Amino acid sequence: MSDDDSTGFTSRIRDQLGTRAIEPLVRAVRAEIHAARDEVAERARGARSGAVLLAVGALLAVVTLALAAAVVVALFALTLPWWAAALVTFALFAVTSAVTVAVGLKGVRRGLPPLPADTVHDLSTRD
Repeated sequence: MSDDDSTGFTSRIRDQLGTRAIEPLVRAVRAEIHAARDEVAERARGARSGAVLLAVGALLAVVTLALAAAVVVALFALTLPWWAAALVTFALFAVTSAVTVAVGLKGVRRGLPPLPADTVHDLSTRD
């Protein structure tokens, strides 16, 4: 056996031992990457739900205003002057819209920014 053969054999053994030594570390890193990816996906789903609620709230506000405002104003106008009936109707629709938009924004904020905060916290507490 020549000197080159033993060097090649030693090199292969060293490479295999090195690979085996870092394999648990690679698995742990991959697991953390998967956890981070899953957390980001969950946060994005939360943000998407909030955005959908926000859009529905805005659409509700417009449709409600367009279809029901005239009826409500007409009903209030039976007992109040037209201007007072319109003012009361405006206040009712404004409050309803504000509540819906606030709930939608809360959902959007819950999902933004889509960072894996829980995974980062778990990693930073491990010592």
